[in-house]
Amino acid sequence: MQSRNWLITLLKAGLGEDKLNTDDRSMLVVNLFSLVGLLLTFSLAIMALTKHNFILAATLFIASALFLSGYFVQQRTQSSKVSSNIILYSLMVLMVYMVYTGGVHNTGPLWIFLVAPVTLFIHGLKRGLLGIAVFVVVISTMMFFPDNQLLATEYSFHFKTRLLLSFLTITFLAAFYEHSREDSFQQALNISKEFEKLAKLDPLTKLSNRRDALEKLTYEYSRMERTKEPVSILLCDLDHFKSVNDNYGHPAGDQLLQEISQQFKSCIRAQDTVSRWGGEEFLFILPQTNVHQAVHLSEKLHECLRSFSINYQEHDIGCTISIGACEISLTKSISEVLQLADNALYQAKADGRNQTVLVAAHELAANSEDRQA
Repeated sequence: MQSRNWLITLLKAGLGEDKLNTDDRSMLVVNLFSLVGLLLTFSLAIMALTKHNFILAATLFIASALFLSGYFVQQRTQSSKVSSNIILYSLMVLMVYMVYTGGVHNTGPLWIFLVAPVTLFIHGLKRGLLGIAVFVVVISTMMFFPDNQLLATEYSFHFKTRLLLSFLTITFLAAFYEHSREDSFQQALNISKEFEKLAKLDPLTKLSNRRDALEKLTYEYSRMERTKEPVSILLCDLDHFKSVNDNYGHPAGDQLLQEISQQFKSCIRAQDTVSRWGGEEFLFILPQTNVHQAVHLSEKLHECLRSFSINYQEHDIGCTISIGACEISLTKSISEVLQLADNALYQAKADGRNQTVLVAAHELAANSEDRQA
């Protein structure tokens, strides 16, 4: 059990403690390649040394050192890019050397079958196939050069052709697998993005939902802390919306929400956000906007709705809105800002609806003093 835990610790060196992401998985496999390559080449080097094949032993010891260096480079840089290249190109050079010398009893070329899967995993399909093509050209030139002048050993013509055809077959199968893996990964990624998108959208209006709005509001709050640029919000509620549902039915209310959402989107800038806050309430998040500029937008919204109506079963249904406007201040939390805007919205309702009430300066100051106290 202790040896198993020790091996897992080696493989996971440099990785996070949480669930593995894509980068962590790549680093895990690079660790595995490094350790397996180290163990294999070091063992073969010892065997070559015992048989007094000192040149082969020295070459394998150098390969072992390179595989080990790839492992430590990854731990130091926390990235698999450099270490994976060290491992891959060390492997390719070693395989070229095996083809050149023949290894032990001319069995060295049999190790070249490692090149295709390792190359495709590390570099992906397109770049991997390009690297394999270069490798094939190099070893083919060496093996089929007249009179074996580029080899330190001799292979039969049948062995060379079968070796090359076998390698190309393995490459084709590995490439097909890699293509399937990349395609499956891309489909899973697209599905994940689609689910993430749906999780942030209100299904009826296709606007940002409350969750997404809070995330964006938190982001703008943090950016405001850095840039000191103003950010304002408008909390909007449709007036007498319940009567629309009561008089014409919920499908009419849904249609009204959908079409008025499109009106709202047409009135804001690209950097602004309008979200369905809940029911018939909408929240506007306005970066680089002070409260007076936000009130100007609210007046634009009121003006837009004066001529707005939907046609539902030969009934023209119009709508007005009440709005609470508030500028975010670093002396207030997000929840306090929302509460102030909500208070202003209810004041607009109490004052007769179809109007905007902004949070007064003395309310902001009072709130700031309460926080400091």
